[in-house]
Amino acid sequence: MRARVSEIINSTLERALADGVLTSPELPCIIVDRSKRVEFGDYATNVAMLLAKGEKRPPREIAEAISKLIEADSVVEKCEVAGPGFINIFLKNSYWTELLTEILTKEGAFGRSDIGKGKKVQVEFVSANPTGPLHIGHGRGAVVGDVLANILLAAGYSVNKEYYINDVGNQMNILANSVHHRYMELLGTKSDFPDNHYKGDYIKDIARELLTKSGEKYRDAEPEDYVEELKVFASGRILDNIKSDLAAFGVEFDTWKSEGSLLKAGL
Repeated sequence: MRARVSEIINSTLERALADGVLTSPELPCIIVDRSKRVEFGDYATNVAMLLAKGEKRPPREIAEAISKLIEADSVVEKCEVAGPGFINIFLKNSYWTELLTEILTKEGAFGRSDIGKGKKVQVEFVSANPTGPLHIGHGRGAVVGDVLANILLAAGYSVNKEYYINDVGNQMNILANSVHHRYMELLGTKSDFPDNHYKGDYIKDIARELLTKSGEKYRDAEPEDYVEELKVFASGRILDNIKSDLAAFGVEFDTWKSEGSLLKAGL
């Protein structure tokens, strides 16, 4: 609706210029704000103050003249000039009723366009490392990314939503060793847990799953013998939980791209 009001003001200024109400040929960039209080109308603009220098007239005088022209539009109920030259614009109730009726009638088709038809867009978001559960920041990013993707879809773009899995690097070695430490604790071997390792309870849960699945297979294993396997096992469990959390509030991805798979493919 803000865009519609901007169009109304722009056409009003062009008409005012053609009719001699305005004399300066350079029209300003129109700024329209949603009114903060209902008594100030639906929208407000400071366009008269932006015109004052070129017109060499008081902005309030310009606002009075422009307001009369804006009121001629079919969706405008009235205009009020406030302060040094603000124009408060009140829209007709019938306009809002018609708009709501259109929204309810069109449902999911309302606001759609084909501006992006034939164009492809990839939106990569969340992409939290597979070393722990999602936190509130990831949740916020998931919502923002998904909304952006949906807006692009509604604008006609072909959209691919991608989660980039950063499963390469030292953090994956730390994940594997963290799980192994907790696994060894379950087998009765106590040791100082390194400060730079992952300490969340989810690591203990993964270690319990590992013990159930593999028994004592890794009791006497050296790091070079278990790290790669535990990377895959632990990150897989974490990703399953991440997918479950995202699905719980309606965020789904078209592509889950592993950095490790890209490196193996030489990409």
